[in-house]
Amino acid sequence: MSHFCRELSLLLLLLAHAQADNCLTAIVGETVQIPCSLKTEESLKTEDISVEWKTSEDLIVHSFVKGQDYWTNQAPQFKGRTQLFRSELSHGNLSLSLSSVSLTDDAGYTCNYHRSGEPTSRQLSQECLQIAGHYSVPVVQGPASPVFNDQEVNFTCKSTGGFPEPKVQWSVNKELLQNSRRVNTTLSRDSRGLYNVTSVLIVNVTGDVSVTCTVENDRLREKTTSAESEYLIKAEKEPNGGTKVIVVLVAVLVVLVIVLIVVIVVLKKRKWKHQRNGEAVTNKDEGSGTPLQQTPNKDNPEAEQL
Repeated sequence: MSHFCRELSLLLLLLAHAQADNCLTAIVGETVQIPCSLKTEESLKTEDISVEWKTSEDLIVHSFVKGQDYWTNQAPQFKGRTQLFRSELSHGNLSLSLSSVSLTDDAGYTCNYHRSGEPTSRQLSQECLQIAGHYSVPVVQGPASPVFNDQEVNFTCKSTGGFPEPKVQWSVNKELLQNSRRVNTTLSRDSRGLYNVTSVLIVNVTGDVSVTCTVENDRLREKTTSAESEYLIKAEKEPNGGTKVIVVLVAVLVVLVIVLIVVIVVLKKRKWKHQRNGEAVTNKDEGSGTPLQQTPNKDNPEAEQL
């Protein structure tokens, strides 16, 4: 039973892929032409023609009745966005032009034709429309600070505005990365429902490293790859800013202390030299001096006699 279920699932998957491959692909914001034609050898009169385009959900996309566009029953989401090729109607070209394509236009479309005088209308074509959006060229941002050997660093890849969900692949040093555990990819959607993708790669750096990021859109069979980002490895870590400041302050303080010590030593030497010079002069004066003689006191003869 389980084998039967697996076979059935595989069959449904193959049918879904086959249907998708047969679908028209329209780009968000652009104009798509959905074909419908009537094989005729005669020139048709537009006033005899009625054409009705409908979705698989039975919504009226465009009505053309006996030579005139008929807007009354048109579904609101298609207003102002549809038209037929009026000059080609007489040749059997009943194709529909749908402008400003959005994600809500992803559906099946049928073209029904009726000619005046015929009892019933005919379905001429049935087309499926799948919607896609181009992803922007991925941009990779690496670490802002220097990268050192044997260090884990993050690389971030960003791409925007695509549909459907993308596949993201990383290459390191031109080798496709196989270890998906080193990658964390997240998706978000913008106001139009398109995807923005952010993928973060963690690398244990052991040498100079270059990385690229590729975003793949399977529906458009389109791959866009970022520019190669190269990072050179520094051999060893340098002191951080705080350590550098401390080192400079300590060096300045040491220099100031040394200068202060030198100044104190010089002053002490000068003072000691000055003191030695003063003592030498004093000793010289004491060794070479003569006794003082008394001078007679003329005013006091008695003192002179004494």
